[in-house]
Order: sequence, then C-alpha cells, then structure tokens
Amino acid sequence: MKKYFLITTVLFTVSFAGLSQSASGNEPDRLRIDSLRKVLPLLKDTAKVDCLNQLAILYNYSNAYTDESKMDSIYYYATEANKEATKIGYKKGIAFSLVNLSRTQLFASKNVPAAEKLLKEAISIGESINNPDVLGWAYYVSGDDKKAIGFFQIAGDEDGEAEASNWLCVDLLSAGKYEEGFSYCEKCEVLSKKTRNYNIQFGYFLREFALYNMGELYKAAGDYETAMNYYQQARKQALLYDIKWGMEIEIGELFCYMGQYDSAFSYLKKYTDVDPNNPWAAAVLGETHLMKKQYDTALKIFMQCIYGEQYRKYNSGNKGALMRAFLFAGKAYAEKKNYLTALKYENDGLRLAQKDNSRPLLIYGYESLSDIYHHLGKNDSAYHYLLKYTTLKDSVLNKQFLFRLNNYKQVAEHEKKQAQLLLLNKDNQLKTQQLKQEALIRNGLIAGFFGFILIALFILRSLLLKRKNEKLKRDQLENEMKLQQLENEKKQAAFQQQAVELEMQALRAQMNPHFIFNCLSSINRIILKNESKTASDYLTRFSRLIRLVLINSQKAMIPLEDELQMLRLYLDMERLRFKNSFDYVISFTNEIDAGGILVPPLLLQPFCENAVWHGLMQKEGQGHLTIDLSMQDNILQCIIADDGIGRDKAADLKSKSAEKEKSMGLKITTQRLALLNRDKQVQTFFTIEDIVDENKNVAGTKVILKICYKELAEEFV
Repeated sequence: MKKYFLITTVLFTVSFAGLSQSASGNEPDRLRIDSLRKVLPLLKDTAKVDCLNQLAILYNYSNAYTDESKMDSIYYYATEANKEATKIGYKKGIAFSLVNLSRTQLFASKNVPAAEKLLKEAISIGESINNPDVLGWAYYVSGDDKKAIGFFQIAGDEDGEAEASNWLCVDLLSAGKYEEGFSYCEKCEVLSKKTRNYNIQFGYFLREFALYNMGELYKAAGDYETAMNYYQQARKQALLYDIKWGMEIEIGELFCYMGQYDSAFSYLKKYTDVDPNNPWAAAVLGETHLMKKQYDTALKIFMQCIYGEQYRKYNSGNKGALMRAFLFAGKAYAEKKNYLTALKYENDGLRLAQKDNSRPLLIYGYESLSDIYHHLGKNDSAYHYLLKYTTLKDSVLNKQFLFRLNNYKQVAEHEKKQAQLLLLNKDNQLKTQQLKQEALIRNGLIAGFFGFILIALFILRSLLLKRKNEKLKRDQLENEMKLQQLENEKKQAAFQQQAVELEMQALRAQMNPHFIFNCLSSINRIILKNESKTASDYLTRFSRLIRLVLINSQKAMIPLEDELQMLRLYLDMERLRFKNSFDYVISFTNEIDAGGILVPPLLLQPFCENAVWHGLMQKEGQGHLTIDLSMQDNILQCIIADDGIGRDKAADLKSKSAEKEKSMGLKITTQRLALLNRDKQVQTFFTIEDIVDENKNVAGTKVILKICYKELAEEFV
C-alpha cells in the first residue's frame, strides 16, 4: 500500500485533483466510455464481464466526471462485473473486478485492510489461472511495482509497464536511490512516447511525469541545464494538453539552484496565485529567499509551513514539504548565527527524513549539522556528521550512476541528431517528388502551349501594340511630370537662394556705411579733444561690435544672449555718441533661457537704431528706450518702446537719404521675419504703434516683433 501513500503525496504536490484536460483532451476516453455503455446491453457472458471491468477502469482514469461520480461508477461496474463473472465462473473477470473494487476501498473509503484482502484474493486467482495480466494489475495496485513490471512484460502490457515504472521511479528518486531508479526512469521515458491502448488522457500526464523524472535525475547530478531542458519539455506537454501540473514549482526551484532568483520568483508566483496554500510551493519559495540571503523572509515562510493552519491538510499527506521546512529553517537560523535554535530545527527535520528514508534530505541535514556543531565548538560531533554526509553523498551520487546518466545524455543527443537527419532526408525526398511533379506539369504546359501558339501570336501582337501605345503615353506623362518636378525644384532653389541673399543683405544693412562713418567721426572728435580714455573706450566697444558682427554673420541662428550682447554694445556706443542723452533697459517679462534658444543675428538692432535716430535723438531732455522680451505660445515676442518725438514729427525731420537707408534696413528685416515665421504660419511679423499719454498726445513709439525661434537642443538632433 506504500505506493498509494506516495501517489497521494504526488497528487497534493501537483494538484492532480485539478489535472483536467480540455474538452478535446477528454474526448477519446469519454467517447470510449459512451461507446461501451451503448453496446453493454447487447453483450453476454465473458464479453459482458470484460466490458463492465473495462468501464470501471476507464472511469478510474477519466477526468471528465467529478470524483464522487467516478467512485460511484467504478464501484457499480466492478460490482456488476463480479456478479456476472461469479455466475458463469469466469475467474479472470472475477480477479479484475476485485482489483477495481480495491481501488474504491483505497481512494473512496480509505479502508486499507479491506483493499489488501481484495487484492490478495485477486492475486490468488491470477496465480491459479496463471494470468500475468491479472497478476500485473493486482501487484501494481497493491504497491509492489517491481513484481507488477515483470508480469506486465510477460503479458506484453506496455501501458501497465509504463505506469508501474513511473511510480517505482518516483519512489526510488524520493529515497535518493538514483542509480536503481535510472533504469525505470529510462524505461518510462521510452514507453510514455508510445500510443496508449486505453486511458489516453492519463497517458498525456504520464508523458509529462516521465520527462519530469529524467529532469530530477539530472538535477540530482548537478546538470541543471539538461534538467531544465526536460522540465521545459514537461511544461510544454502540460500546456499542450491543459494539464494543471504546469511544472512551475519545479522550474522555479531549478532557477533558484542556478542563481536566477528573479526567474525563480516569477515561476513560483504563477503557482501560488492559483494555490497559495500548497506547502511544497511555500517551502521552495522559502528556500529561494534563503539562498538569496533574505533569512527573515525565509524563516517567516518556513514557520508558516510548519505551524500554519492552512498547510495542515497538505502536511498530513505530504511529509516532504514539512521535512524541507524544518531543515531549511535550521539552515536560516544558522546563517543568522542562532546556532542552538538551528540545531533544534535540523534535528527535527532529520528525524522526519530518517523516518521517511529520504536520503537527499538526510545529506542536506548531515551537512548542516556538521556546520552548526563546528560553530558551536563541538568538533567531534561536527566531524561525525561530516563523515555521515560524505559517506551518504558518495553512495547516492556514485560514479556508476553519473557514468550511466552521462552516457544516456550522449545517446539521447545522438538520437536527436539522427532524427533531425531523418527529417532532412524526408524533406529532401518530398522536395524531389515535388520537383518531379513540377517538371511533369511544366512539360504538359509546354505541350499545350505549342497547341495554340499560332492564335496566341496574333493575340500577343495586338496586346504588344496596345501596351506599346500605353507605354508611350505613360512615358510622355512621366516626362511631363519630371519637367514639372524639375521646374518646382528650380523654383525652390531660387527661393532658397533669395532667402540667403536677403539674409546677407540684412546683415550688411545692419552695419551700413553711414553708421560706421558716424562712429569713426565720433572717435576722431574725441581724440581731438584729448579725451583719450573716452576714445579708447569707444574704439574698444566699436571693435568688439564689429568682431561680433563678423563672427555671427556667418551663422544662420545664434543664441539670444549673443544677440542681446551685440545690441547692448551698439546701444552703449550710441549713448556715448549722444552724450548719454538717453538710457535703455532690456528686461524679460517671463522666464526665458537666453542661452538655450536661437534667433537670427542682428534682428533687433535695426528697430533699436530706428528708435534712437528718429525718436530719441530729436527729443529734448533725457530719453528712455525699453526692450521687453517675453514668451507667448512658443513665439518669442519683443516689444521695443521709446518716449521720443513720435513717427509723425520724425518723418518731417528725416532727410530723404536717411529715410531711404533706414527704410531699406527695415524692409530687409521684414522679409527675414517672413521667411523665419512662414513654417509656423504667423501672420504678423512686426507692428509699429504710437504711444499716447493720458491726454491722447503722442508720447513715443512702440514696435512689437513676433519671432519663431529654435531650441538649442534641436541643433544636435
């Protein structure tokens, strides 16, 4: 009966109760059940008994029904089979009915003695009629998998042999008997690939379990990469057939051993989101925190596994998780240097492992105890457990097992390569056959072509002439389009050239000969008056201004702060020329990064020059000039205001030549603003308004400019 306690453990671990196939996965077995139920009334004697027993077996494995309805159906059909077989003295039928009835005693009633009595009677009948099939299933249900495998081999029952090999492999691996378990894992891995004769849906799960067992062997040997490959194959099997055991815990644990903790947490979360109270998942989660050196978090999880109410129903059938929780808790306390508490939990875990004969956990416990006793200063005890650890580990992971595992891996890789070659050969054969078919079709088409070639030539000639005319028209249209495109490109180039010329004209207009002549004349007058310091200051400012103009005139855009620097130099020189008869202020209405935005060079100077010459120069008394910059909806706005004589009086006083020069500079600047603002569709480039006082008398002039700018960062994109 030990095997059924083991099966119970596995069922809790992988939530086998939820191992349900999709509708398509259940379909083959459910169809067989429905088919057998339909033909059952038509059968008699041994055929009827065999059908009843087969129905009981199919219900045992089928997930298409609830557990309660399954057990009722198994009991009903097994009882009916026993009655009918007893009437006609059909011993084989009686024996199989007893095996099926024992299943209900084990899983429904939990009556182990009653199940053992039924199985002993079935074995006795099987021996009396020398039927290996009966004996195989009787020993399999009783838990003696080795005997069952022998009888299944004699009977040629590969389905039964695969199942018995799988559970025997699970039993041996959990006990750490890897070398002995290897043969059965290998056998199950091979048999699970074959098509089952019955219980097809269970075969999908069995295939996943076989891959998992092989992964467990490689994990025990430390070959995590190969183990992960088998786990991932098992997960694909689960996803393909909607098996609820998705290998999340096993893959998460393996990622933990590989040091990939984020991946481990990710897979464990996938499982705990569905079943948060599973102690096995909790133990692996705690182990991951332990290996990541998050000892407090790990201990919290281990304490819940050991003492938590939600885990009690699981721990009653799954001692493995409880053992791991005790042993890992001891390890966590040891890492926190709480060695006495660590010793308690390690000893409790070892007692459970010894009782269950779990050699992998005993190895872990012996190593931990050796380390704890060493830190407690009890080196004799430390050496004792170190010796036990070394001896047991060498016996579990012996050279023979590692050699066989490595040899199996090489054979598997060779078979994989051979399978790939076989696929390539088949693919080549298919391609060769396809080429032959294509050649046959081609020859037929050629023969057919020559049959109507004369008619085709006439049609072809007509089509060619038509296409030629169409091509001529298309070519003519394309040439016209190309000419139009060239014309547009030429206009665009002329437009760009005009823009460049306007820029150059504007730059030259800023520093017109009249301004330079006046500056030099002013310098000369200052020198004649022996005001050398003033002359030097004026000349220095003049040279700096000329140098900045020459440098910035080579650029299409300059930082606003450079533009303002040139403007200040210009205004300072004009103030010197006119004996400080006016002052000026440059201000910002809102926050503007003057070094972070780009504007065209010498854009503001013509307007300021116009304000000085035609507004402030003619005014009696001290004049004032304000330049106010602000940002309005991603447009740089500049307001230049003076309290001069106004536009009307200035027009009367200006000479015609001066008027011509100043108006030319403003005209060019207007064109520059138009080009600059065109992309942003700003209709107003600048406006000039009179400033009036409270009595509505003209008190000066105001110019409002709207300038599109570039961010300095755009120059580096």
